[in-house]
Amino acid sequence: MADDSTNYEVAKSPVNVTNTFGDANKAAARLIKPNAILYTSALLSWLQPFQSGWSTSQMNLSQYNDTDQCNARPVAEGTCLMFPGHSKLEWTFAVNAWIFGAMVGSLCCGHFSDKYGRKKTLMGNCAFIIVGGVVQTVVSNIWVFSAGRLIAGLASGTATATIGSYVNELSPPHMRNTLGLGLQIFTTIGILFPAIAFFFANTSSGWRYLAGFPVVLGVVYLLLAPTMCVESPAWLLTQGRTEEAKQVIARLYGEQHVQTALSWLEVSKKPENAEEGLAASKKESMFDPRYRLQLLTGILLSCCQQLSGINAVFYYSGSIFSDAGISDSRVGTLVIDFINIWPAFFAGVLANRFGARNMILWGLAGMVVMSLGMTVAFIVDVSVLSIVFTALYVVVFGMSLGPLVWVMTADIFPDSIRASASSLCIGINWLCNLIVGVSYPYVSDALNDYAYVPFVVLLAIFYLLALKMVPETSGKSAEEIQAEYDSRREQ
Repeated sequence: MADDSTNYEVAKSPVNVTNTFGDANKAAARLIKPNAILYTSALLSWLQPFQSGWSTSQMNLSQYNDTDQCNARPVAEGTCLMFPGHSKLEWTFAVNAWIFGAMVGSLCCGHFSDKYGRKKTLMGNCAFIIVGGVVQTVVSNIWVFSAGRLIAGLASGTATATIGSYVNELSPPHMRNTLGLGLQIFTTIGILFPAIAFFFANTSSGWRYLAGFPVVLGVVYLLLAPTMCVESPAWLLTQGRTEEAKQVIARLYGEQHVQTALSWLEVSKKPENAEEGLAASKKESMFDPRYRLQLLTGILLSCCQQLSGINAVFYYSGSIFSDAGISDSRVGTLVIDFINIWPAFFAGVLANRFGARNMILWGLAGMVVMSLGMTVAFIVDVSVLSIVFTALYVVVFGMSLGPLVWVMTADIFPDSIRASASSLCIGINWLCNLIVGVSYPYVSDALNDYAYVPFVVLLAIFYLLALKMVPETSGKSAEEIQAEYDSRREQ
C-alpha cells in the first residue's frame, strides 16, 4: 500500500468526526460498494452460529430419547439410540449443558473481545468448537457427552455474543439490518440440517456423526480466516491503532471512502497514559448511568426472544408432534425447521421499510395470537392445526424477534462498550434459554395441552414493555441512536 500519510491526510481522528454524520454523509455512505473482503469476513464468521444452530437440534430425534422406550428394561433393540437406558434427568442435563456453556461463554467473551479483538476471539473460539465436537463424538458415557456439550456451548455463546458486534462494526449503517440477519439465518440453517440428517442418522451410531460435524466448521474457519477476514476497524480505533484501522477501512470500502467510513464510527481514541485510561474506562463502563436505558433495553430484547417459548419448539418438537398424534415426528420437525429459515431473509427488507422497532412489536403481538392458536389446537387434538399454528408461530418469530434482536442489541450500544454490554445481554439471553430448556418438559407434564399459556402471558407483558422502551435504530448512525437515548433521559 502507498504511503499512508498521502492516502489519508484528510482523515480526522474519530473523536472529531463522530458528530459529522449528517445527511450528506448518509448519502455518501449509501453510494459505497463494499469490497469482497467485507462479505468473506461476514460469511466465514457465520459458520459459528451455524454450529450453534446445529447444536440446538442435533439431539431432537424422538428415537434418541423416548421416555417409555428408555425406561424399559431391557431396552428394545433400535430404540433409545443414544446411551440406551438413560434417565430423564440425564437427558435433560445433556440437552441443557450446552445452553449453560453458552451462557458462560457469552458472559466471559466480552473481556477477550475487547482485549484481543473480534477476529482473534473468533479464531480462538474454534478451539472450543473442535474440542467439543471431538468429545461428543468419541464418548460412551452420557455424562462425559454432556461435558462435550458444555464445551460446544462455550463456543456457541462466544459466537452469538461476538459476531453481532463484529458484523455491525464492519457494515455501513444502511447495510447493518441486512448483514446483521446473517447470524440468525445461519443459525436457522444449522437447525435444519440435523433435521434432514435424522432420516439417515436414526441408528445407534448415527448421532456420533451429527456430534462430530461442527469440527469441520472450526477447521474451515481457522484455515480461511487469516487471509479472508479483517479485524473490526472500530475495535482498532478504540485501541489507538488508527493507521491499522484506516488500512482495514480501505480494504473494506476503498481508500477514497476512508473519511466517510470514519464518520459513522462512534469511537474514542485509546488514552495515552494509564491514569487517563483508568478514568476513561470508568467513564465508559456499561454500568455508567448514561448507558442504563440502553442496557435495560438490551436485556429486555434478550428476554423477549428466549422467553417467547421459541426454543421449546426446537428442543422438544419431536415430543410436541408425537403428543399431537403425528406418527413420524421427524416430518413435523423438518417442516418447522425448513419454514424457520425463510422469514429471516425478508426481515431485513421489512425492517428497512417499517422499522426494526415496529417489527419487534408486531412480532410480539403475532406470537401471542399464534401461541393461543397452538393451545387451542392441542386441546381439540387436531394434528394439522398443531403444525399450522406452530409453523405460523415460527414464521412470525423468524421475521421479528429471531433476527432483529441480534441486530438491535449491537445497534443500541456505542462502540466503546458494545462488546462488554452485548456480552452481558447475550449472557442473559442464554440464561433465559436455559430456563426454558430445563423447565419446559416439567411445565408440559404439569399443564399438558395448556403448556404454552405461560408464554402467552409473558409475550403480552413483553409487548407492553417494548412499546415503552425499545427505540428505532434502522438506518441510524451510532451517534443518532445515542442522541435519542440522551433525549429520553432528559425527559
